[in-house]
Amino acid sequence: MATEGHCLCETVRYELEFEIEATSNCHCQYCRRAHGAAFVTTALVPTIALRITAGEQSIARHDGRYFCRTCGSRLFNRSDSYPDATSLVVTSLSVEPTARPVIHMNIESKAPWHEILDDCPQFASFPPGIEDAKRGVTKNPGSA
Repeated sequence: MATEGHCLCETVRYELEFEIEATSNCHCQYCRRAHGAAFVTTALVPTIALRITAGEQSIARHDGRYFCRTCGSRLFNRSDSYPDATSLVVTSLSVEPTARPVIHMNIESKAPWHEILDDCPQFASFPPGIEDAKRGVTKNPGSA
């Protein structure tokens, strides 16, 4: 069964055929600025499992970050180096996943006023093995 998601104005809509089992919190300066928040919570999903169902022409891209050009909502990130892996912004899902964050990454640029209060591992930049995870994520499409 597919999970649905959309931007704030609902111009862009998508379906995700993938079960999210883990999420991560990114504290990099780019995510913080793009979201106007202390961090952004994402889930790594296979690109093939994400299907845009409406408003594809309204999706804009800036430096690997995809967002609705009408309302500005961030939807996902995708690197040209790993086109088969997509980092989905979980707050764009119609029903947010129950999977809790398992890591904090890029804390070297964490907001100085934000205190991390959980016990999840913290990484100054990206965690070791992130490239392997991006390559391997394509092995589980359609598991939702």
